Amino acid sequence: MPAIKIITALFLLAAGPPQGVSMEDFYRHECEAGHQHACEKLAALSEGLMQQKRLEQRSTGFWKDINTQELMLDKKKPDLQDAYPLVMRDFFKMEAAAGSTEKPDEERLPQCAMHYHNHWINRKLWYPSNDDGTPDWPAIYIYIVDHYFGYCLRKQ
Repeated sequence: MPAIKIITALFLLAAGPPQGVSMEDFYRHECEAGHQHACEKLAALSEGLMQQKRLEQRSTGFWKDINTQELMLDKKKPDLQDAYPLVMRDFFKMEAAAGSTEKPDEERLPQCAMHYHNHWINRKLWYPSNDDGTPDWPAIYIYIVDHYFGYCLRKQ
C-alpha cells in the first residue's frame, strides 16, 4: 500500500465517523447508489482498516521475540534509534506477507532512526511509556511506523 494511502486511511480513522454514520457506511451507501468514486474510497478504507488491524496485532506480537532490555540506553530510556530499523523491517515483512511490494528505503533508514530518537530522547520529550515509566513498546512500534510514513519519507 503506498504511503499516501496509509496516511489517508489513518487520517480517516482518526477523524471518526461524521454525525453518527461511519465512513464505511457512508461510502458503502454512496457506492450502492452508483458513485464509483465512493466505491474506490470504500475499497481503500477497507484495505486501511485491515492494515490497521495487522499493525495493532503486530505492534504487540513483535516485542515478544525482542529482548527490549537490549534496547535501553539506561534503566529509564529506550534506544529508539536502534529500535527504529527493527520495527520498519518487521513492518515491511508483515506487509509483504499481505501482498505489498513496498520495501524500506535502507539508505534513509539510519537518518530517520536518528531523527526519531533525537526528537523523543535528546529533546527530553515524552515518549510512549506505561504507568510505571517503562517504555510502551507496542505504542512505540506504531509511532515509528507513523514517523516513517508521515515524516521521514516526506523529507527529501
